Amino acid sequence: MGKLKLKKKSKILIIVFILALLSVIGYFVYDHVYKEIHGEAKYLIISLNGEKEINLKYKEGEYTDEGAKASYKDEDLTKDIKVSGKVDYEKVGSYKIKYTVKYKSQEKEIVRIVNIIDDIKPEIKLNGVDSTFLIVGAEYKDKGATATDNYDGVITDKIVVDTSELDNTKIGAYKVHYKVKDSSGNESVIDRTIEVKKGGGSNQKVAVLNYHFFYKDQKENKEKCGSQSICLQIDKFKEQLKYLKDNGFTTLTIQEFVGWMYGEIEIPEKSVLITIDDGGWGTSKVRGNYLIPALEEYKMHATLFLIAGWWDKSEYISPYLDLQSHTWNLHYEANCGHRSKVNCVSYDELKADLHKSAVVLGSHESFCFPFYDYTEQSIKAVKDEGFRVAFIGESRKASRNDNKYKVPRYPIYDSTSLEKFKSYVN
Repeated sequence: MGKLKLKKKSKILIIVFILALLSVIGYFVYDHVYKEIHGEAKYLIISLNGEKEINLKYKEGEYTDEGAKASYKDEDLTKDIKVSGKVDYEKVGSYKIKYTVKYKSQEKEIVRIVNIIDDIKPEIKLNGVDSTFLIVGAEYKDKGATATDNYDGVITDKIVVDTSELDNTKIGAYKVHYKVKDSSGNESVIDRTIEVKKGGGSNQKVAVLNYHFFYKDQKENKEKCGSQSICLQIDKFKEQLKYLKDNGFTTLTIQEFVGWMYGEIEIPEKSVLITIDDGGWGTSKVRGNYLIPALEEYKMHATLFLIAGWWDKSEYISPYLDLQSHTWNLHYEANCGHRSKVNCVSYDELKADLHKSAVVLGSHESFCFPFYDYTEQSIKAVKDEGFRVAFIGESRKASRNDNKYKVPRYPIYDSTSLEKFKSYVN
């Protein structure tokens, strides 16, 4: 019995020994042979060169990839890295660039994020100017705005107009807000000032002021204006604008004036219309740039009757300056019994000239007779061409009862004092 037990124990020990030996052999095979064949994940290393996340502005240059590096123990595997993914520089968004490396049976990857971002705010522009009037109790009709974005293009339909602050029942100045957001969340805001004012009533009269040229100093006056009485020193003009602004006058656009003449709208009781004839020295951006900067400084409207065939209308662009017809090419003195050539040509020739000027200027709102000279035929041609009003001289205020094709104006001379100017507008 004792021998049998010993024999049995010996067999168990042998089996245990064999199993242990096999385990050791198996571990050795795995640790040295299998790992050698398949590699070990912990030794396979891949890392990015540069930042893990990069922000690039839309259309401001392409990203130059800095790549990655990889190794297995002491072996450099950088050249074996495979790069996948693409950045669309024309489209805002986030893009993944993947860097993958394989070593034997092991594989690892790392990712870089490239964000194409748009951080430029949309551009929003008001239709018309940034301030206008509203007669107490009248309904506000918004002129709107336009909006464009460097990425989204035209986004005018996304503009939100906020009129919550406006109270048309009380005299005062109010803000209307225009807000627009692009697809990246960039927001722009612009305001229009609405001045609620008292109307002038049915018997209202309006001073229409008539200017011609502007100069800076006497040397320029002599050289550019020939010292004409209708050439006004620009500081005098600014003094007059300041008086209008400081005393609450509204300078009308030509559309507002014509609308008032026809009884289509009411205007503030303290209203004037500033007009300038010809387009000569001091009125153009390239020939004595005085008029437009003065209007924009004081935010005052004016209407320029341009001899459209003589000068390019692009020289006179401003939200504070309306361009209207002063003929295409008939502003010459004549000797046919009338001073103006307008009254010395045939009806057909005049009408053709008027049509050309109106088409180029894009308006049939109003016309101004050169030298204040007109005949029944020239008035008929102006009417037939479709102009709604026409201006002359006469030095008195205009009313709705006036002949709409003989609207009077006050000529302003270099010698016109500020006191005289005040008497015209008050």
